[in-house]
Amino acid sequence: MKKSIETLIGEMKTKMSGYAVLLQYRFMNLCIKAEPAALLAISVIDEEGEEKDLESVASACLANDYQFAIYPHDSKMVFAISKGIKHAHPEFKIDVKSEENSNDSGEDENKYLLCTMPEVNKDRHDSLTDGVGMLYDQCKAKLDANHTIYKSRLTTKLLGSSKEDAKEAEDKLEEIYNKHDEICLQYKDAKLKEIEEAYQRYLKEQAEKQTAADEKAAARGENAGQAFNINQEDE
Repeated sequence: MKKSIETLIGEMKTKMSGYAVLLQYRFMNLCIKAEPAALLAISVIDEEGEEKDLESVASACLANDYQFAIYPHDSKMVFAISKGIKHAHPEFKIDVKSEENSNDSGEDENKYLLCTMPEVNKDRHDSLTDGVGMLYDQCKAKLDANHTIYKSRLTTKLLGSSKEDAKEAEDKLEEIYNKHDEICLQYKDAKLKEIEEAYQRYLKEQAEKQTAADEKAAARGENAGQAFNINQEDE
């Protein structure tokens, strides 16, 4: 295979790999669980008006599967960091917390931000599902467009090549396209599964809460009935 043809195929592979990675990153920012990659989108404006990434002004860790703990390097940055998080992820619930070893003075040096992922109720389930479909369709369109472009460019490059070389190059190009097409579809299916599982978990929790409330109400009614009977007997 000619060097120029190998270069052309390698160029297409790099582009398609980039589209797949970008799709994965965008799916991570549709947060169901606390995804560390979601923090990369956060920028913070410091006191001098300079824009900085979150990593330069705070330390972050996973508190659990559904929460980030953000520890400012400087106590004065608590509000600015909270504002930056809210701008990048308005869906996050942000609470200012005090560390357990905090003193009683109320100083900010022991404050941190606890970011909680929102529950996946019916509305969020539907909006997330639509978002996944939109992002996947955009990525798929780019894959298909580049496949067409590079297929045409390859045809031109193959003029004068042997049938064997032409078939090898064409097969390689199709292999790369099909591989990345499948990768993107897998990302989509995995995200939809994650959304559905979170929604089913939400429904289960709501059902359990309702059952507990019904049992509590029934117990109150039973106790009230017993008290009424006792009063009647006393009369």
